[in-house]
Amino acid sequence: MTTDVEALRRVRFFEELTDDDLARVAKLGQRRSFAAGEALVERDSDRGGLFVLLSGSARVEVGGAVHDLAPGDFFGEMALLGHTRRSASVTAAERVEALVIETIYFEPFLIQNPSVAVAILHGVVERLREVQERIDTGT
Repeated sequence: MTTDVEALRRVRFFEELTDDDLARVAKLGQRRSFAAGEALVERDSDRGGLFVLLSGSARVEVGGAVHDLAPGDFFGEMALLGHTRRSASVTAAERVEALVIETIYFEPFLIQNPSVAVAILHGVVERLREVQERIDTGT
């Protein structure tokens, strides 16, 4: 569980959470393994929530661009918080172990833990600010 808490600590949305909060969030997650070449998620799917890579590497394909993910990287925050379909496909480049937090469990958790919800909102605002800055600078 400590490894899961440490992995969650690196996720921007969870930066402000206490260790106790992170331990409770980690209990919501399930560890899943994916073989090289296996899809973690497919574009337009509504499967899964937030994925935090614990080991291995994966490739994200979105809008014709490809991005690599390494341990500590995460994706799926929009699916976790917004009930949206996947905007990208993510495939294991090598064997991947990930902590997956499903939306169905996360929302009731937030209702019971309002301090976690507030901390996550701060992370969302920061992420939106970064996107706006990229748009403004054209990068």
